[in-house]
Amino acid sequence: MMSRDFHFSIFTLPAQQLLSGATAAAGVAIVALATGLWLGPAAAAVVAVGATCVSIVDTPVPHDYKRAAFLIAIIFDSLATLAIGLTGHEPLLQALVVAITSFVGAMLTIYGKTTLALCMSMILSVVFALGIEIGGGMAAVHHALLVFAGAVAYAAFGLAASHLLEERHKQIALTGALEAFADYIRAKAALYDSRIGIEAGYANLIERQVTLMERVEAARNLLFRHMQAVRQRQMAAGLIAALDAFETILSSQTDYWLLQRQFSAQRDSGALLNRIRIGILHIAMLVDDIAEEIRSGQPSPSLQAARNEFVAIAETLEKVAPLDEGSDTATEHGAALLELRAVLDRIGHAVDAIDRLQSVIRAPDAAEALLGAIKLDEFLPPRPYRLRLIRRHLRLSSPIFRYALRLTAAMLCAFALATLLTRYFSHGSWILLTVAVIMRANYSATRQRQKDRLIGNLIGCVLAALALHLLSQPALLALYFASIALAHAYAPVRYLITSIAACVMALLMMHFLNPAGGSLLAERLLDTGLGAAIAALFSFLLPYWERQDLPQLSAALLRASRKYARQALKRNPPEQNYRLARKDLFDAGADFAGALQRLANEPGSNQTDITRLQAFLSANYRMMAQLAALHVLLRMRGRDLDATTAEALLAQHRPVLIGLLGGDVEPPPAEAAASPAAENQWQMVAALMQRLQQAETVARQISELAAGLSVAPNPYAVKRGT
Repeated sequence: MMSRDFHFSIFTLPAQQLLSGATAAAGVAIVALATGLWLGPAAAAVVAVGATCVSIVDTPVPHDYKRAAFLIAIIFDSLATLAIGLTGHEPLLQALVVAITSFVGAMLTIYGKTTLALCMSMILSVVFALGIEIGGGMAAVHHALLVFAGAVAYAAFGLAASHLLEERHKQIALTGALEAFADYIRAKAALYDSRIGIEAGYANLIERQVTLMERVEAARNLLFRHMQAVRQRQMAAGLIAALDAFETILSSQTDYWLLQRQFSAQRDSGALLNRIRIGILHIAMLVDDIAEEIRSGQPSPSLQAARNEFVAIAETLEKVAPLDEGSDTATEHGAALLELRAVLDRIGHAVDAIDRLQSVIRAPDAAEALLGAIKLDEFLPPRPYRLRLIRRHLRLSSPIFRYALRLTAAMLCAFALATLLTRYFSHGSWILLTVAVIMRANYSATRQRQKDRLIGNLIGCVLAALALHLLSQPALLALYFASIALAHAYAPVRYLITSIAACVMALLMMHFLNPAGGSLLAERLLDTGLGAAIAALFSFLLPYWERQDLPQLSAALLRASRKYARQALKRNPPEQNYRLARKDLFDAGADFAGALQRLANEPGSNQTDITRLQAFLSANYRMMAQLAALHVLLRMRGRDLDATTAEALLAQHRPVLIGLLGGDVEPPPAEAAASPAAENQWQMVAALMQRLQQAETVARQISELAAGLSVAPNPYAVKRGT
C-alpha cells in the first residue's frame, strides 16, 4: 500500500504540504525569472521580495479566506515597505512602522491558525525593507512599487493555481483525514493488548483523536464549499461517512479493565482478545486502502473478509462461553461476556459504516443519499476577517490582545538593539525576524520554537556557507527556490526544517540583493541568539497561561457533552441537530486536550493538577463513547425494542445524566408504564440498561472530577472582563 507521506530519512512530509510548498516556490520562481528577463536581475531581486512575502499566506484554505489574506498582505507589505523607505533612516519613524506592523499582525491571529502566516508576511516585509539600502524619495516609491508588483503577480498566480488545484487539495485533505482515522483505529486496537497499560493506551488514543479532529476541521473547511462537480460532492459525502464510521468505532468503547481481568489470563478467551485486536488492525488497513483509492483510483479491497472475521470471533465466543437467558449477568464474568458480545456487535456496525464510506466514494447516488437533508454550511466557520471580532478583543483580558502587546514590545526592543548594532553589523534587523517567528501566544509553543530556531539557524548558516562557496549563481538561484518550497511546506508540521530552509533562503536573498556585501553568516548566528534571548525574556511580559483558559474549556466541554447527550438519548433525534451537537463535542474535546498538552510545558504547572485534568479528559472521552454507543444501539437495533419500553428507559435516565454533567436539574418525567420485554428482546433490554448504567457511572465520575478541578495559581493573572 502506498503511503501519502514522502519519507526522507528522519523527515516526513505530508502530500498536502508538499503540494503547497511546490506551488509557492513555482510562483516565486515564475515571477522573479519573468521580471529578470524583462527588467534585469536587480529589479527581479526586489520583485522576488514581494512575491516571497505574499507566498507565505498561500496555504490550503477556502478561496474567500485566501483572497482576503492576499489582499491584506499586498496592502500591508507594500505600505510597510514604502513607509520604511520614506523614513529616511529616522529610527523613531521606523520604530513606529515596526510597532504598528507587529501589533496589527498579532491581532489578526484572532481569526485562527492560518492567519499566523499573514502576521509573518507583514513582519518579513518590514525586515527585508530594514535590511537593505532603499534610499528616500522616489527611490523608495520605486522600490515599494516593485515589491507591490511582485506581491500582486504572486497573488494572481496563487489564486489561479488554487482554482486549478482545488479538487486536488480537497482530495489530499480527505485522504489526510482518513489516514488520521486509521491511526486512531490502530490506537483503539492497542487497548486489547494486555502488554500495554490501559492508561497509556487511553492517552495515545486521545492524542490520535486530537490529530484526527484537526485533520477533519481542515478537510471540512475545504470539502463543504464549492461542490458543483459530482466528484467534489462525493468527497464531501466521504468525509461525512468517515465521521459516522469514527462515531461507530468510538462507540465500541468498553470496560477494557473488565475484559482484561476476565479474559487475558484464559487461554481460549485471551486468544479472542488478541483476535479482536488483529481484526481492528485489519480495519485500519482497509481505511488506509480506501484513502489510497481516493488518491490513485486503485480499487480498495472488499470489507467482507473483515466482516467474516468478526462473525467468526462471535461464533467462537459462543462456543467458549455461551450466554442465554438463564445466564447470570450480575456476576463480573457474566457482565464481561455481555460486554464482549456488545463490542463485537458494534465493531460489526463499524465495518458496515466503513463499507458505506467505500460506497459513497464510488457511487454518486450513494453520496447524494448521504448528503440528503444535511445543511453543510452550518458546519463551517463564519466568514473571515470580521472587524467586530477584533473590537471585542481590544481589552487586557484577551489573550490575543496581550500577545499583540507582548510581541510589539519585544519587536521594539529588538529594533532598538538592531539600531545600536548598525555600526558593527549590517543586518541587525534579522533580530526582529527571529523574535517574530519564535514568539507565540502561548508559552509552550514559544519555547519549542526557540529551540528549533537556534538549531535550525546554526544548520542553515553552515549550509548557506557551503553553498555560497561551492555553487554557481544559477545553482544558488535553484537552491533559493527550493528553500522557499521547504520552508513553506514544513511550516505547519516541523518547524525545525522550516527554520533551516528559511535561514538559507534569507541569506541567499541578501546575497542576491547585495552580491558584494560579503559573508553574513556570523551576523546571522549572533542575531539569532539575541533574538531568541529577547523572545524568551518577553514571553513573561503580560503572559496568558493555558491554566487561565482551562476553566472555560472544561465548562465548554461539559456544555457540549450535555448538548450531545440531549440528542443521543432520543430514539430518533433530528439528524442535523445530532450532527451539530456531535461536531461541537468533538471540537470541545480536542480544544481541551490541546490546552492540556501545552499546560504541561508551562512553568509552575502542578503535576497533581495535570493528573486530575487528564483524568477529567479521559472520563469525558469515555462519556463521549458511551453516548455514541447509545446512539448507535438505538439506530441499529431500535426497531427490535418496544418503543414504549425504550422511551421509558431513556426518559428515566436522561435527566440524571444531564444533571450529572452540570445541567439544570430537570423535572422527573411522568411515570410511563414500560411494556414487559418479549422473550426475544431480553438481550436488547439488557444491553440498553447496561449502556445507560455505564453512562451514569461515567457521568458521576465526571461530576466528581469537575468539582475537584483546580489549576496552579497564576501570579500574572488579571481579572477577566465581563
